[in-house]
Amino acid sequence: TAHEGTGPTVSNEQSTKWQRIKVPGFDENNRAHVQKAIQFATDQTGVDGWEFKTYDPALIEFVLVRRAFMHTVVADDVSTKRVGAKRATKKIELKAGTKPSEAEKIAAEFESDPANAGYYLTEFQPFLIPAWARLTKLTDEELICRGAVATALTVKPWEVQVEAVKGGGFAIALPAKYVPSRHDEKLQEVAETLVGRPGWYWDATPSERRGRIVPSSLPTFQKAIPFPEQLLPKPTLGVIPPLPIGEALADRGDRPNETIYLKYVDGPHVQLGGTTGSGKSVTLNGLIASALAGGAELAIADVPSKAVDFEAWRPFVRPGGWGCSSFEENAVMLEAIYNEGNERAKMLPRYGAKNLTQLPADVQKSMRPIMVVVDELTGLFAMATVPKALPNDHPLVVTAESGNLARELIIQYLEKIAAEMRFVGIHLLTATQVASTSTGISTAFRTNLPHKLMLGARATLTNRKLILRNPQSSPKVPDHIAEDADVARGVGVAELEGREPVVFKSFYASDAKLIAMLTSRGITGHPEGQIDTITRPDPRAVTALFPHLADLRQKEAEAAQP
Repeated sequence: TAHEGTGPTVSNEQSTKWQRIKVPGFDENNRAHVQKAIQFATDQTGVDGWEFKTYDPALIEFVLVRRAFMHTVVADDVSTKRVGAKRATKKIELKAGTKPSEAEKIAAEFESDPANAGYYLTEFQPFLIPAWARLTKLTDEELICRGAVATALTVKPWEVQVEAVKGGGFAIALPAKYVPSRHDEKLQEVAETLVGRPGWYWDATPSERRGRIVPSSLPTFQKAIPFPEQLLPKPTLGVIPPLPIGEALADRGDRPNETIYLKYVDGPHVQLGGTTGSGKSVTLNGLIASALAGGAELAIADVPSKAVDFEAWRPFVRPGGWGCSSFEENAVMLEAIYNEGNERAKMLPRYGAKNLTQLPADVQKSMRPIMVVVDELTGLFAMATVPKALPNDHPLVVTAESGNLARELIIQYLEKIAAEMRFVGIHLLTATQVASTSTGISTAFRTNLPHKLMLGARATLTNRKLILRNPQSSPKVPDHIAEDADVARGVGVAELEGREPVVFKSFYASDAKLIAMLTSRGITGHPEGQIDTITRPDPRAVTALFPHLADLRQKEAEAAQP
């Protein structure tokens, strides 16, 4: 293939891909000879990138091959293949002695060659025999995804295998360096901001070192979630059964929201806080209806000016369980419940029981669980100002002092019930818009209210600190929900004992609708003409506890007569 001569001779066949050169006196072990031969081939062809390939001493002939053409094109499946899918690839036979550090240089060289347009280095195996690498044809989207994932994992792009999935998203083969606890959060950011949009998510199978970036929508709620009547619980002896609250926001848009329940068996009491117009009353109404359906007795304490909020439920409260007419009656009602709790506690050792559920069934039937709803907690705790310039028997002074005594008793009995009555079936459901030590609500009392519900899509950190146990780490209402006024109503954060904190939205039903549901179950209130007599505390107990106020009311009544 070469003619005789004293200098190098070269075949013109395949001259830009490979060169067969005959050189008398050539020494393949002489680096200077090899370099001169490479330069000769470069000068002859006008292209560079030549590498020494083989030498035949008998023919005094060696072959130079351009690195860019040391591969064969094959139809080949790769590790991220879909079932039945084929990727266009080019396999590169690497020269002996190729080092891992040369990968970037080799990638740049092959990827810049016009003959490899659209192909990118996807595998590099310099330690195998023979050593090889693979180029794979990637779309622009696959290339962007691969680069973003590689950056998140701090690896080279060819260590990540990416393939676009029909319908959207990407299938990804992960390198050994991938660690879920270290990288999943970064890869979620890639899914939402660099490759997709908010709502897309990262899903991995670590044991197989595979993952997916999956298109999806942002999770959200209905504008209003109707209260499901079938979720109203049935009576259970000794305990208040789980009470449906609403729906917990799913972690992604292609999953259904989950119903969440208030479980008094996991924690004895509840603190519910809410910003103005957040849907606190609707949430309370749903829990009240559920407790009544579940066989619990109901008692309600509230500041007198807000009592109208619970007027619809008044027919359903236990005898003497309506304290809302005055601060004094709130105090008497709570005292009666506390005393009943003590009587129940005396029954437990008689039967060797530790709580109501361990008592005989006939005894349990006479000791139904009690849910005490306490609304406007800060209003009940905030002391009134006593006029200093007026005589002690002045009506304004007597009224203020009597009210403050009532407030002190309310605080005392609520704290005692929270600390002592969990085993005898007495449970608190407290609600407020403001809850802080400065308004008389002690840290110890808040600690004894383990279930936390914070309503308000735009609750501030200050709001969250007053209600939630972990205001910094508990989830926040996503912006896309908070910014939609219709969707945001009734939305908040729940820290419920026995489960992870969640963003939730309360079920909605009017009090009339909830009462209709109860009526269909045969649960009805006291006769209309007897409601006041049955539900308010015994007037004699009020007079005994607040004699000065009773005297004042008597004098006012006498003065009003003609």
